[in-house]
Amino acid sequence: MAEDTEDETREESAEGEEGEEEAKKGGLKKMILFIGLPVILVILAGVAGALFFLGGGDEEVVAEGEHGEEHGEASADGHGAAATEEHLAELFRFEEPLIVDMSGPDNRSVLLEVQIALAYSDHDVAELLAREDVQILLRDEYVDFFRALRVEDIDGSTGSHRIRMELIRRTNLVLAPKTVDGVLLPSFVMQQ
Repeated sequence: MAEDTEDETREESAEGEEGEEEAKKGGLKKMILFIGLPVILVILAGVAGALFFLGGGDEEVVAEGEHGEEHGEASADGHGAAATEEHLAELFRFEEPLIVDMSGPDNRSVLLEVQIALAYSDHDVAELLAREDVQILLRDEYVDFFRALRVEDIDGSTGSHRIRMELIRRTNLVLAPKTVDGVLLPSFVMQQ
């Protein structure tokens, strides 16, 4: 009987230890759930907020998907190359740089040499720009614009931006109803 009591005591103490271990394990699980889960949620919310405010790139993915479907349909018809070329801008570069004599500070002469390139995506614009009479009209517009400028107007990135916007405006006036997408100035040298 004494052995039975010892066995029962051992079993009860073993069960008690197991119960304590299970309680400890359960407490650990609860602690992980109550501390770890909110930390993970805060991190995920921070990442989602950063993607939302920084753009996340979803628009590009949607746009690529939409164009990808168009290209896929077009290539099935055999016109895939034309559809992809349609979205790419082409460049027209004047063969000779534009040389303009401007009035500088203290009425000194300043020589400006500018290479101009036009970016366009419409194939009809290419046909217009290939015509010599249109090129002469454009060069005349550009010379008039640069002669009206002062040296102070050209300084800095703001001056460069204004020059490009005005050149786009004048180019589109000459080419109307067709338009160019942008004006590039690969070479812009001022000699005083």
